[in-house]
Amino acid sequence: MALLMGKKSKNTPNKITSATIITSCMEVTGNLHGSDTVHIDGKVTGDIIVSNTLMIGKSGVVYGKVKAKNAIINGKLEGSIVCEMLEVMETGEVSKNIQADMMILDGTVTGHVIGVKSVEVQPHGKLDVEKLVSKKITVSGSVKGHIVASELLDIGSTGSVEGEISVRTIKTAEGSRMVGTMSTYQEEEKPKEEKTENV
Repeated sequence: MALLMGKKSKNTPNKITSATIITSCMEVTGNLHGSDTVHIDGKVTGDIIVSNTLMIGKSGVVYGKVKAKNAIINGKLEGSIVCEMLEVMETGEVSKNIQADMMILDGTVTGHVIGVKSVEVQPHGKLDVEKLVSKKITVSGSVKGHIVASELLDIGSTGSVEGEISVRTIKTAEGSRMVGTMSTYQEEEKPKEEKTENV
């Protein structure tokens, strides 16, 4: 009885954290829920919800919807993703609907992309998008599609932007490339509420 009622050591951690690893020889069909880090080197067909970090390795393939705090993609994700921080590495491929507060994109991205705060397209980044929307977009790679930057579009010396461009402010470095139509960004007007009087 004394052992069970003893004082807890101050050095004992309150929470044991762990990572779930799906190796390259594994194939999972079904939804995954994780409270910590999930690392995928195999194939997953299903939706994934992770309260911490999702990592898709070079050999990893995911078909489904993903929701995570952070995501690092080295492999392939075909499906929608919602997270706070998204990093697509040089070997990474992401398609469909992509939404994150901040993005660093150095791989291949297609679909509809919303970066709430910022999107950084690095030199190996190749985006072919229906629409790319963010406050601040920095391009050192290649972007094709409809681009909307509500604050700043910054095209570096290795950057290339092609398509319909809507920006508030644009900054271009010597050597950058821009092809397409450009208009000044204007916030969408909210519909006015109609007032009704009781008679």
